[in-house]
Amino acid sequence: MTQVRLSPRSLTLACFALAVLAAQPAAAHPHLFVDVTHSLLFDADGRLVGLRARWDYDEMFTLLMVEDGKYDRNGDGRVAGDEMAAFQTWDADWPADYGGDIEIELAGQPVALQGPSDWAAEWHDGRAVSVHTRMLRAPLDLTGRELVIRPYDPDFYTAYTVVAPPRFEGRGDCHAAVFEADPGAVSDELAAAIAELSPEVTPADAGLPAVGRLYADEERITCGK
Repeated sequence: MTQVRLSPRSLTLACFALAVLAAQPAAAHPHLFVDVTHSLLFDADGRLVGLRARWDYDEMFTLLMVEDGKYDRNGDGRVAGDEMAAFQTWDADWPADYGGDIEIELAGQPVALQGPSDWAAEWHDGRAVSVHTRMLRAPLDLTGRELVIRPYDPDFYTAYTVVAPPRFEGRGDCHAAVFEADPGAVSDELAAAIAELSPEVTPADAGLPAVGRLYADEERITCGK
């Protein structure tokens, strides 16, 4: 019999799914909500070399995660002071097959990323905040080409919302626009099928496409003339 070992992040998500099942057996996807902001990192030559992501998790998931990890040792309902030391890397142990719920394209071609690094965490208005960096496998010159960033979970268990345009670190001639996902682009039949999925069933399990991309916000970035 094979023993499956879950990372802390996977274990928390599994516990969250069980909590949702107990409270709402036929809940619709998505179940976890994350607000996203990005910073784009440029080198001295103006080439894109990395992306820093900030994820603000919803209050319900935050409560479960803090309780599961026993981060709130004094029971005051928040993580602060010396409790932050153990909290800094709560989201850092990604499963081996987890790609980070992000897609980046330059002029329509996929951009390869390295694994996450430089982890940090915050506590903001009752919400857990996780921050990490993804360096590019090779620097990119964006001048005259459009970069598109889509944060999304293919299984649509997690819904990501881009809440602000990205910041630019190391280059001052870049511009960005955020385009919200258009729910109307998804057919009524597919939307109904997604809504009927219970938390333990993924769209792929039900024979549906990777619907997370259909609901993905987009950040479109151009630099230079």
